Amino acid sequence: MNWKLLEELSNTPGAPGHEEAIANIFKRELENIATEIETDPMGNVIAHIPGDGPQVELDAHTDEVAFIVSNIDDDGFVRVQPLGGIDPRVFYAQRLVIHGKKDLIGIVGAVPPHLTRGKETDRDKSVPIEDAFIDLGLSAEKVRESVSVGDIVTFHSVFHDTGEAVIGKAFDDRVGVFAMIEAAKNVKKPACDLFLVAAVQEERGLRGAPVAAYKINPDIAIAIEGTLANDLPDAPAHKRLACQGYGPEIRITDRLAIMDRSLVRFLGELAERKNIPHQFMVKSVGTTNVSSIQTTAGGVRVAAISVAVRYIHGPNGLVNKRDIENQIALIKAFLENADKTPPR
Repeated sequence: MNWKLLEELSNTPGAPGHEEAIANIFKRELENIATEIETDPMGNVIAHIPGDGPQVELDAHTDEVAFIVSNIDDDGFVRVQPLGGIDPRVFYAQRLVIHGKKDLIGIVGAVPPHLTRGKETDRDKSVPIEDAFIDLGLSAEKVRESVSVGDIVTFHSVFHDTGEAVIGKAFDDRVGVFAMIEAAKNVKKPACDLFLVAAVQEERGLRGAPVAAYKINPDIAIAIEGTLANDLPDAPAHKRLACQGYGPEIRITDRLAIMDRSLVRFLGELAERKNIPHQFMVKSVGTTNVSSIQTTAGGVRVAAISVAVRYIHGPNGLVNKRDIENQIALIKAFLENADKTPPR
């Protein structure tokens, strides 16, 4: 397993609308196995591996939750707005990188605890991200030399391999991009006409995926994702959602999508036959690009294969390595058996 590739994908910035660096990695990794790789006007990268059988699209999005510079005040403090769903409780005191004329590392300003002592009401409040600020430790003149309104800002997090898990930023959805690449490289022979899509702007409303799907017009589309895990101390069993160590999640429903039941059943049967640990998931939160792909053109049969990510949409997430390996194994098994997918 090429964990160095996942490290590169995690450490590389790719905010919504600014995914070019991730797209370049995707193209580099697939250039020797895809017959055609193109970039559409939205920025989606579509890699085609021709084959016989149904037309299958695998989708993983390249963007991460991030920020955009909205204001620089007279003292050089920088204000930002979020790009994607970010809990303001995880924002304070984090290190961020502003990708301006050059990369600058700063820290999100916070009121010192000495000044909130005895003020529990104020202490417990989360300040909106737009009202917080980034301190770059530079004079206003130096800040303005490198930073402009509209510059992209990402979490400054460093990938770490514990041996059993990986810790880093942007596992939603760099883990999906990684799994899609690794499965495509290792599949013996796809039993389908395969399109791999590195989709843009998922975190800003699933914007890139329907554009690529409309062009491809697939028979089947599967989102390859990192999904939220709540398997934490004191969480009741029915609220834990996908749990780490149990293999990939085969989703049945989420906030927006109802997956194709025969396709979901087929994926589960494949996992059973191949002895791949897996978990079925019904939930009313979160979604993936297939919720927009499903209603594209004349409609598409969809499913999602995800791995559980703890602390998702924050500066650091944690993923079990065996879950990723089993996600890749299930994707590979599907691609090698896609021609046996039962009709709806």
